[in-house]
Amino acid sequence: MKHLFILLLACLPFLTYAQDDLSDLFEDEETIEEVEATFKTSRLIMAHTIETVAKNELDVRITHRFFDIAGDQGGIETLFGFDQVSDIRIGFEYGISDHLTVGVGRSKGGFTSGPKQVLDGFLKYKLLRQKTKGMPLSITLMGMTELATESQTENLTAINSFPEFKHRLAYVGQAIIARKFSKSLSLMVMPTYIHRNYVLNGDENSNFALGAGGRIKLGKRNAIIFDYYHLFSEYRDTENAKENEGGALSWYNPLGIGWEIET
Repeated sequence: MKHLFILLLACLPFLTYAQDDLSDLFEDEETIEEVEATFKTSRLIMAHTIETVAKNELDVRITHRFFDIAGDQGGIETLFGFDQVSDIRIGFEYGISDHLTVGVGRSKGGFTSGPKQVLDGFLKYKLLRQKTKGMPLSITLMGMTELATESQTENLTAINSFPEFKHRLAYVGQAIIARKFSKSLSLMVMPTYIHRNYVLNGDENSNFALGAGGRIKLGKRNAIIFDYYHLFSEYRDTENAKENEGGALSWYNPLGIGWEIET
């Protein structure tokens, strides 16, 4: 009995080490979690983010775009474009589940070259989620359909003229790929496919765009956000646009920069 007691004492350090090692293994498995709050909401500025609306929650959004800030029609006289608010969208996003969001919206455009009255609907599905170990990225898929609802015009060369109902439809497919590098930095890229059933003479029905965006946290409740899209289109080359439209149009790839305040 005495020898058995001595043997147990001799083995105790090894048993303790094995138990600690096994506990560490289980703890490592338990600490593999989904990375939360890559972005704070489902939108950045103009771009969707990887985030979806939580199950059974409704997100109501009213979005404005203003006109010229500091150009010929901007400056202090128009309060740097605020007096000329025209592009407005009212939208609703509902979480069918934590991973699936459905949304609808109504847009009224004033300064856009496309249709001025549009209904849109979209589905957004969270396919993959970044984890603390293993999965390095989050991927969300988004598909949208738009319907131009404005009245028919007699000028069939105008963008707001639609010979048939199908010509009023446009479609967008997008993959949103993001990574939260730290508590202070999140970045994403958005390969995007756009198809419009009806375009002006010389324009392209289908286009590919590549977007990029990010969030840089400055403090507990403040961050700088930005997004940018580059549209790959020969028609929107400046010289081609002037040739096709008699010099009436200028095209710009959209860039947005904002200051995010969490309240």
